[in-house]
Amino acid sequence: MIQKSEIRKNLESGLPILIYDFDGREEEVDMMFYAGKISWKSINLLRKDAGGLICYVTSKEYGQKLGLDFMANIVREKYPYLAKKPSYGDEPAFSIWLNHIDTKTGINDIDRAKTISELHNIISLLNEDEKIAKEKFETEFYSPGHVPVLLSRGIRYRRGHTELSISLLEYVNLEKSAVIAEMLDDGSSLSKEKALRYARYNGFLFIEGKEILKEVLI
Repeated sequence: MIQKSEIRKNLESGLPILIYDFDGREEEVDMMFYAGKISWKSINLLRKDAGGLICYVTSKEYGQKLGLDFMANIVREKYPYLAKKPSYGDEPAFSIWLNHIDTKTGINDIDRAKTISELHNIISLLNEDEKIAKEKFETEFYSPGHVPVLLSRGIRYRRGHTELSISLLEYVNLEKSAVIAEMLDDGSSLSKEKALRYARYNGFLFIEGKEILKEVLI
């Protein structure tokens, strides 16, 4: 595993980290940023070089404090015939989709960075004053929007990129607040080998899920 100090330094510098999940699961690489250092340029890089769905990630516990639920639970209640699991077996981490009220359409790089930065501020505020954080969240966001929120169920219960990202942030003692997107290739997901070459070329850290598990499940 890469040194904890190096991982934290990269994340606090606004650099992405590439995370590969596991052989036999999705077998995908996600580009991950620490949401506390997100900028429109980060969103631009996720959109152009990663290419997958750009999602905000936090923990299930923080989501529950804000009154958020998993979309799978909402679907089971409203559309039970659509309540199916993906082929890799885990229930999705999706909650609702949000925009901040100060965005215009919500989709451009600046707008999505604004929504994500303000979500990060809410998560940070939860640790200081839960009531004010919830009131601010309810006042300053609306749904549906252009930023899907993912909630980590915990690495002991689910081992997707959502949980791996939150576990990595916990490991380096940063707020549980991230932005991720799958890395795509022409017609398919970007292979582990190509993602590793991309990371080396750009000087980005590349971490495998098994390395994260080794550190957090001791």
